Amino acid sequence: MSKNLVSFLIVVAFLTGCQENVKSTEKSQPLQEAEGPQAIAATSSVNKSVDIEKPVTIKKQQPKAAKAPTAFEQLTQRLIEQGEIALAAERFLTPVDDNANLYFQAALGRDPGNFRAIQGITAIVDVYTQWAWQAARNGDYKKAAKYLDSARSVNPEDPAIVEMASRVSDLKAKREQAAKISKIKPEAKEPKVLKEGQFLLPETLFSLSEEEIIAKIQPIIDEVATADRPIAIYWPNDKEARLIYQIINSRVPEFRVRAMIYHRADYMVELQQN
Repeated sequence: MSKNLVSFLIVVAFLTGCQENVKSTEKSQPLQEAEGPQAIAATSSVNKSVDIEKPVTIKKQQPKAAKAPTAFEQLTQRLIEQGEIALAAERFLTPVDDNANLYFQAALGRDPGNFRAIQGITAIVDVYTQWAWQAARNGDYKKAAKYLDSARSVNPEDPAIVEMASRVSDLKAKREQAAKISKIKPEAKEPKVLKEGQFLLPETLFSLSEEEIIAKIQPIIDEVATADRPIAIYWPNDKEARLIYQIINSRVPEFRVRAMIYHRADYMVELQQN
């Protein structure tokens, strides 16, 4: 071989040995760095994460014990319970020593803002005002006034009493006015001759009591129930005419009564042909 070729091979072999030494040094370098500050920091971070995952104990607050009612409160409660028992038994004002009003008033005297006691007083007033209205509708105004006085003895400041007294007074005045009109004799008016199946009703029909209204309409009800024929109602007031029909129809349970309403001041009900 030539001298140049031999020299070239020696240089290549030398360079190859140097590269292997460099690679060996680079592979061992990370092992030296792993022992430095970064490795210590990483270990510390792992330890901290483990500490965070430790279970935390939370103290539960114990519920406060309910406060026992005092002897004063217990007595007030018993009064209200006795009042509610008397109210359910309709012992509103009597007997004198065992009635709903007595117990509720005593409870309010001890505890003026007691809701149940106020409710009991209101319930008594409501019963007496409704009884007053029923008595007035039946024409018994003395009994209506008596019921209103009983309501006032329970709570004179209840606005329901004032309202009911006004309604009773208006009803009484309306009926008295209607009674005066009915007494006025018509001017030379010939009496109406009724045909078969025709029934006259008083113009002041709805100023009467419920019992009187039913008594006036009962002959019509009996005839309709027997004949099963449609009726014609001749009445100027539509609302009152419909009420006449409702009364007749509700008292004929065997079938539905057919009817026509004519807005005429004849004040009459007439059975029609089928």
